[in-house]
Amino acid sequence: MFASIAWRLWDQDMLTSGGVIEAAKAHPVLAPLVFVAAYALAMLFMLPTLPLNIGAGFLWGAAFGAVYALLGSTLGAILAFSFARSAFGQPFARGFNSRFLQRLSSSLEKGQWKVVAFVRLNPAVPTSVINFLLGLTSLRLWTYVWGTFVFSAPLCYAFSYLGQLTGGFILDGDTGRLVRLVAVTLGLGLFLMVGKQVLGRGKTQDVAAESDGQQS
Repeated sequence: MFASIAWRLWDQDMLTSGGVIEAAKAHPVLAPLVFVAAYALAMLFMLPTLPLNIGAGFLWGAAFGAVYALLGSTLGAILAFSFARSAFGQPFARGFNSRFLQRLSSSLEKGQWKVVAFVRLNPAVPTSVINFLLGLTSLRLWTYVWGTFVFSAPLCYAFSYLGQLTGGFILDGDTGRLVRLVAVTLGLGLFLMVGKQVLGRGKTQDVAAESDGQQS
């Protein structure tokens, strides 16, 4: 079914870059809704979403592209979380021999929103997989929802801005945009490194505090 739809869209020149741009312009309301739904489904089925995030910036600019990517990312994360919790739940997690899941559950006892912040800001964590794993823990749904929305926003905007700059350079050959593209890429890498260090330092302090408490 999906292959048939994809073939028809390709046959009508709607999956090429030009066709996608024209479709987005021709359907200013429907196109974002389709994009958000496609992004959510990609998250649910654990497909790569970075191209979609960059493509959103290419189609709608950094601001609107980030909003659409953030909505799709949050919706997909909620669907995956809810599916794991309703289909399996914590009883399944307790019988599931996973050291990572046990560490995750232990970290949630120290601060639920901090765990959500860490997994959303850390590019080394596979987002699609972690959505399902968090559904098997005691993490509160509301904390998961607002934490995902808030802490996914910086990366969504950064990648959308990257898409906007990339699209401008490809379409216009603007060298100035290429310079900004390199600067944003380097800045994004620095932001991720600093964020990882800060969150890792906080986790180390929590462990040290817990160890001191046990000794006393």
